[in-house]
Amino acid sequence: MRLFSRLYRRPPPLAPELADRLRSWQALGAEDDRAPLEDTRFVLVDVETSGLDPRRDRLIAIGAVALRRGRLDVGRGFEVVLREEGASADEAVLIHGIAPGERERGEPAPEALLSFLEYAGRSALVAFHAPFDRAVLERAASENLGVRIPNPWLDVAWLAPALNPRVGLDRAGLDPWLERFGLRPHARHRALADALVTGELFLVLLAQASAAGVRDLAGLARIARLRERAAQEGGGVPGA
Repeated sequence: MRLFSRLYRRPPPLAPELADRLRSWQALGAEDDRAPLEDTRFVLVDVETSGLDPRRDRLIAIGAVALRRGRLDVGRGFEVVLREEGASADEAVLIHGIAPGERERGEPAPEALLSFLEYAGRSALVAFHAPFDRAVLERAASENLGVRIPNPWLDVAWLAPALNPRVGLDRAGLDPWLERFGLRPHARHRALADALVTGELFLVLLAQASAAGVRDLAGLARIARLRERAAQEGGGVPGA
């Protein structure tokens, strides 16, 4: 019973202003996954966490940048650090570089997550190793806002080898794919910087997909799923 209550506990009530904002986000309609790729708004996402277990480790930061009509909206990118009282200098700081003081000055989790949901709208969310980002964000949204995130997700880790089957990077992580296309991250393991460079890679993949006759989000998702299924049947997953 204790485990059940921990998994399904309700978040504390939201302040009226936040509750109104959340209702407005919930009222948004789903975007058409059959719309032409050039008319589809994508949101590239990256998260920083206290560890690698999405079921247990804490969400520390969210970075996102929108992409539409072949352009990343860099000037209006989104990044937020979640407030963590008494934050410690744990080992993960060596990876994400977010010092305890920055976390103590961060945004309260409900406000941070709601701001991200408002930025994302109902657009397709795109990430490298999307299941990790999705699980972390879903758990945080449930615990702090009492909602699930209904947006479709697209995993660049499967889309890249699906569109480049002969380059020998079927189970590679993000860095080998960046090197393959001559892309250089502005910084690694900061949420917004990782979202931006993933967006640059995604732009390359969108051009390849269009050249291959893929016309919409549904088509992109289909070829990524097929590649994932084939890899799982072969006993492999992409690298970190």
